[in-house]
Amino acid sequence: MKNLTPPMNMVLNAFALFILLTCIPLLSHAATFWEDGFESGNTGYNIVGGMSYDSGRVRSGARSLRQTFLGNHIQGGTFTDRTFSKTEELWSRFYFYFPSSFQVDAQSQTKMMLQGEECCYPSYWWGMLFGAPNLTVQVQGIVLPNGSLDTINLYGADIPRDQWVCIETHIKNNTPGAANGIVQAWMNGVLALDRNDIAMRAATFNQNNSPTAGFTLNRLYVQYGGPGDLNYDDIAVGNTRIGCPGGNTQNTDTTPPLPPSGFTAR
Repeated sequence: MKNLTPPMNMVLNAFALFILLTCIPLLSHAATFWEDGFESGNTGYNIVGGMSYDSGRVRSGARSLRQTFLGNHIQGGTFTDRTFSKTEELWSRFYFYFPSSFQVDAQSQTKMMLQGEECCYPSYWWGMLFGAPNLTVQVQGIVLPNGSLDTINLYGADIPRDQWVCIETHIKNNTPGAANGIVQAWMNGVLALDRNDIAMRAATFNQNNSPTAGFTLNRLYVQYGGPGDLNYDDIAVGNTRIGCPGGNTQNTDTTPPLPPSGFTAR
């Protein structure tokens, strides 16, 4: 009868491999959580007031999402959410059509989308501010040195009009209490906003600013601006860069964009 006991060197090699594998840190899984083209029967967004499907202006497929704004600083609609599992780092990609006839609200923000977590601050409001056609993000609920909460405005480049524009956004939450948070955006693969020194989360819970706040939702808004329509198509979110199909997703331009004239970056 043959001896079925493995040689000692095989046992030692297997044990060494086991020790090596258990010492290697597990890498977080990079993923696209979902993509939404607003196609019939295959969209995760509910259509609410001020929103409708548009089969005349589409980037791909048979339809896009049309948002109708009433102008004169009238809210004109509401919002709709699509959610995902909580993450500390969020990437999004969407195509946006911005007609030259559309007027950005001069009194506040023509809102595009909110990203964050329902429970707490910080939250991130992408849009266009005070009549200017540039991509901006308002970071809401930051704790100031005196302990009060504030909103800071981060200004990016102008959004091209009368064409489908691929907009990519990236937010990576800071280490609680440290000024190392990242907020970035690209338009058609070109860097449009770039900050890596934002203290979004305080070290301890403070007036609803939470050190454990993350991202669980992407909210689309119809609020202030126009009159006229804005369109979205092919929205996707995940925890890694998603890219623009058929476009440049590896642009190496790292030149920080200038703030729009007449505005002071905060």
